[in-house]
Amino acid sequence: MLSPGDTFGLYRIERVIGRGGMAVVYLAYHQWLNRPVALKILQPRLQQDEEVLARFLVEARAAARLEHPNIVAVHNAGVEDGIHFMAMEYVEGETLADVLARVKGPLPSDFILSVAAQVASALDYAHRRGVVHRDIKPSNILVQENGRVMLTDFGIAHAVGLHAAEKKAAVLGTPEYMSPEQAMGKQVDGRSDVYSLGIVVYHMLTGRPPFRGDDYQTILSAHVNQALPNPRQFNPNLPHEIVQVLERATAKDPDQRYATAGAFAQALRRILRRDTPTPAQTKSKQAAPIWLYVLLGVLLGLAALLTVSWLILRGNAAPPAPPPPQQTPTAENIGPVTTPGPHTPIALAATATPTPTPSPSATPTLTPTSTLTPTPTPALPPRIVYVSDRTGAPQIFIIGEDGSNDTQLTFEGRNEHPFWSPDGAQIYFLSDRGQGVALWSMRPDGSEQTELLKAPGSIGYAISPNNEHVTYLQVSQNGINLFLDGLLWAEIPGQHMTYQWSPNSQYVVLEQDYSKTIGLLSITSSTIIPLTDSAYASWNPTWSPDSNFVAFASTKDGNAGIYTVNIQSQEMRRLTPLNTWSQAPSWSTDGSLIAYITGENGNGGWSLFVSDPLGSNRRWLLAPVFPGAPGIWSHTGDKLAFLISDGDEEIAVIDRDGSGLQQLTSNNARDWDPAWEPR
Repeated sequence: MLSPGDTFGLYRIERVIGRGGMAVVYLAYHQWLNRPVALKILQPRLQQDEEVLARFLVEARAAARLEHPNIVAVHNAGVEDGIHFMAMEYVEGETLADVLARVKGPLPSDFILSVAAQVASALDYAHRRGVVHRDIKPSNILVQENGRVMLTDFGIAHAVGLHAAEKKAAVLGTPEYMSPEQAMGKQVDGRSDVYSLGIVVYHMLTGRPPFRGDDYQTILSAHVNQALPNPRQFNPNLPHEIVQVLERATAKDPDQRYATAGAFAQALRRILRRDTPTPAQTKSKQAAPIWLYVLLGVLLGLAALLTVSWLILRGNAAPPAPPPPQQTPTAENIGPVTTPGPHTPIALAATATPTPTPSPSATPTLTPTSTLTPTPTPALPPRIVYVSDRTGAPQIFIIGEDGSNDTQLTFEGRNEHPFWSPDGAQIYFLSDRGQGVALWSMRPDGSEQTELLKAPGSIGYAISPNNEHVTYLQVSQNGINLFLDGLLWAEIPGQHMTYQWSPNSQYVVLEQDYSKTIGLLSITSSTIIPLTDSAYASWNPTWSPDSNFVAFASTKDGNAGIYTVNIQSQEMRRLTPLNTWSQAPSWSTDGSLIAYITGENGNGGWSLFVSDPLGSNRRWLLAPVFPGAPGIWSHTGDKLAFLISDGDEEIAVIDRDGSGLQQLTSNNARDWDPAWEPR
């Protein structure tokens, strides 16, 4: 038994933080690196037990193979003075078992979804690497105050390729959460962990595990032979559909279960999202810890985000640059657009590097936001938020559509990509002022700036227009990973990509850098459907309001032009003439017009044009304009905000008929990313 202040090898002991029949866990500090660790040391009486030592070795080897944000990492393992030890990542927080013991009843739906999604992400990652945990239970799930969930204790994990002695050590488990096949001593795979996660979710939904008994064998027999008790008898507020989801996750036959933990978590989300309790309801449960409501409050606040249907990930990999308008470009002279100036987007450059960010990520860390109440401004013209680097780093500004009241809203870190809540009460934006890029909110006067959403190591956050799904990106060794609700959705080769949600929230359209193609990804699939061919370059995809068409720029016929494609039939139509270069389409909110940038009638510069979706009635609005950014339609569809260049970029607006030009900014800096206030 070690005491505070003792040294054990390179570690200085602080205090005991856990104790079990097999080992004692201490909070300790690595004396060279000065970092905290969870130091797990075998009980002295077990140091010579070959079976226990084999089990201990299983844990060290299994966990050391896994590097995932939701899995407690193993830093070191070995023998010191004849004592076997393991040094693990130290996680502040409490176990899910502690939470359940304190609450003594069902937990809030959004907390359950967060835990299930993060554990599922960890399990899917481990299963793809041949590791089955075999002991999923609340005491092995650690929950931090910021909502991050960590899976620990791979002490009985079964890893593919274990030696016979190691397999012998990996036959135990916890009866309340053990799968039938494990209870019967049969061979197990990842579906055993799916079963155990289903039992953990049952416990969170009802406040109790489904099977209880006076002894080990009684409980195991129930898992093997008894039907799952209806969870609604313990929590009548649960939706009827939850019974089918839980019954499938905990089917006695592994072939009848969800194939992956992620599939189970997605099914759970679809059901529980319909029955999320209101803040008033959750506040009445005084037994629950306050940080549970932190998670709930934020997810409810995010339900106001109806308009986050697009995300641009430009960085240094923006669309192919057009040549000067007076040229007749060909496919051979396309190069990357370099957006002028130092405003490299903080969350936009998804660039693969020799040391990539670890691939799958935790479900976003959530922090509370204020109640959203609209701020009425009937006497003011509609306002536009935008980004400017006039103070050095990119910051968010707001200005009236008539150029009045130009005001800086953010002052700390780099802040970009502002967008409004549907009622105009909040402005959302991306900021790197914390540790890593996160989604933030503020009121239109700049007050109450609050971090809402952070997935460690992630960029490019977006929320589906129907408020049901959160997406973000991570760089991996093999390209870019797209995550949906904290789970890996698709792996996209290449160094850069952009994506945009469809208005009906059923698809995202992808601009894939590695092949210069545009692809389609359905919410129900992880298979990318190509809409264009890699034989030519395509970029700048944008959705029609009815989600049936995508407009984009392409060199399909030699000279870049604007095309539309029907996502079902994949029928393609060119809208612009072959003899001029056109790009950056933008579909109006009523679907009647597509604005785009072109060299046509530009008098040596770039013009802003509009046409109908069939390519008829093309109409010149203005020249010269900045060619690298699309026009942004107002919510009423009567105006366009766009960029002009006077040595740098400035914000301007114009009526859809080409009248009413108004330059909003004029400074020695670059202004970009305009977003209209909902009116």
